Amino acid sequence: MIRVSISRNSRGRICGFTAYNHGGDIVCAAVSALILNAVNSIEAFTDEAMIVDIDEKNTGYIKLRLPDIEAGNNSEGANLLLSSMLLGLEHIQEQYPSQMRIEDPIRKGF
Repeated sequence: MIRVSISRNSRGRICGFTAYNHGGDIVCAAVSALILNAVNSIEAFTDEAMIVDIDEKNTGYIKLRLPDIEAGNNSEGANLLLSSMLLGLEHIQEQYPSQMRIEDPIRKGF
């Protein structure tokens, strides 16, 4: 099962995520595309400092942290990109609930 854990700061802004087990079938490919596109887009279109830890070959593990947003700073660009990623992941989870689980402190219904 693919698991994505969303991290939020005290203001409710997404400040990172951790994803596990995304790597084999079509659902995993869709999840990987959304996640990697979000990371690449933050790098290309914002000035946000990021810490990324990836082990795609063995575990399908990726962790993104945005330290400035964790500290309470606001980045509209990064927030929009991560919110878009989360929206796409939620749609995948709705279609394939037995293959994916999102853990988000704000959206507990998923």
